[in-house]
Amino acid sequence: MKPNSNADELIPPFGLGYLATAIRENYEVEILDGIKEELNLEKFEQIVKKENYDVIGIQIFTFHLNTAKDYIKIIKKVNPEIKIILGGPHPSCDPKNIFKYFPDIDFAFRGEAEEGLPRLLNLISEEKNQKISNNLFYDIPGLIFKDEDGKTIFNNPSFVENLDAFGLPSWDLLKPDTYPLSPHGAFFKNYPIAPIVITRGCPYSCTYCAGPIISGRKIRKRSIDNVIEEIKLLYHKYGIREIHIEDDNFTLYNDLVKEFCYKLKENNLNISWACPNGIRLDTLSKDLLLLMKNSGLYSVSVGIESGSDKILNQMKKSLTTEKIKEKLNLIKSAGLEAIGFFIIGYPTETKKDILKTLAFAKGLPLKRVTFSIFKPFPGTEITNYLVEKGELDLSKIEWDKFLLADAVWSPRGLTLKEIKKLRRRAFLEFYLRPKILIKMLSEIKSFSHFKIVLRRIYRWLFKF
Repeated sequence: MKPNSNADELIPPFGLGYLATAIRENYEVEILDGIKEELNLEKFEQIVKKENYDVIGIQIFTFHLNTAKDYIKIIKKVNPEIKIILGGPHPSCDPKNIFKYFPDIDFAFRGEAEEGLPRLLNLISEEKNQKISNNLFYDIPGLIFKDEDGKTIFNNPSFVENLDAFGLPSWDLLKPDTYPLSPHGAFFKNYPIAPIVITRGCPYSCTYCAGPIISGRKIRKRSIDNVIEEIKLLYHKYGIREIHIEDDNFTLYNDLVKEFCYKLKENNLNISWACPNGIRLDTLSKDLLLLMKNSGLYSVSVGIESGSDKILNQMKKSLTTEKIKEKLNLIKSAGLEAIGFFIIGYPTETKKDILKTLAFAKGLPLKRVTFSIFKPFPGTEITNYLVEKGELDLSKIEWDKFLLADAVWSPRGLTLKEIKKLRRRAFLEFYLRPKILIKMLSEIKSFSHFKIVLRRIYRWLFKF
């Protein structure tokens, strides 16, 4: 299940769809999206009482930590015998503290669990009939558990090379055609929309990013035939008319992208696609961009992060402001639109650096931007550095505030309030320009879409 939360996007949890595929041959499986179902704790309790589950898995992002505790209390109140398994980004980044946050859970996973979860469930099933040796848990990749002395053990995760072996997500359980209009990135060209992944892993070393911790440093690829099979299923069975590629590094291998574009065109699907999760600017060429556009691509998001070469270097972005300008102009010349991601409040930033980033953003050919406030995600290089230097105490962090527009930490010389004010200023100065504002308003498809956009703007500007 995915807990209800204050997240802005509402997209099918396809990661849970892959896990469902991994276990449903031997076990009955349900996927519960708490956000989609507007799940409150009372409703959740009624579901747990009614369904008589043996095992409940919960997908945890960092901002879910306190919310998840309430769900776990309900599970244990209804039936203490239900096994609770946590997975998702946060257990991957902070495995040693997961039982500290959640003393009532039974297990957790770090990294990918398609291989480990079926093996764990098999042991849990066997344990109903006979006592299982604790030693068997050591063989399950990525498993986080307590040994017989109560010590937390976290096994090394495995990152399976052959992604086709996982099959397709269980879209019949996810029901992508039933999701309301609230996509990743807020804007779209066609609807309904479904998210997919084609690659996993990230070889880069950006200091603030947990991606390599969660999915490994090596890029692993699905076959394009496998990807097209999934898109055809989504198109014909669920009426999907737009695909959002949620990879961290989809364009790293140009040959893979080219094959995808060619085969997407060959199948004559009237479908648009976008990359709202971001692609690497330094992987792009004019020929590649034109090919992508010709196959239905209309929009890409790119991680820019800063307008200061000093800060980019300290982030280990492997980019310069000149290279950023060059590649964004290339995107524009190919007839595509770009959305830029920026970070405000990185540990070595000053107010001058932040204002430099704002000026840089306004001078780039971007149709929209996201200014997110730096978050010290556990396990990342910069967070480890701050902890070692005594500049950050993770035990005092307010996890509920690990959302786009909120602040939990500020660099020296700036307060949390000042960081939030600078972000609000950046947002307003970028969008309150006639060309940008008119363009954004022209992309609103309906009154319901307008309400979604307005709600997000309100949250970004005023809620925190």
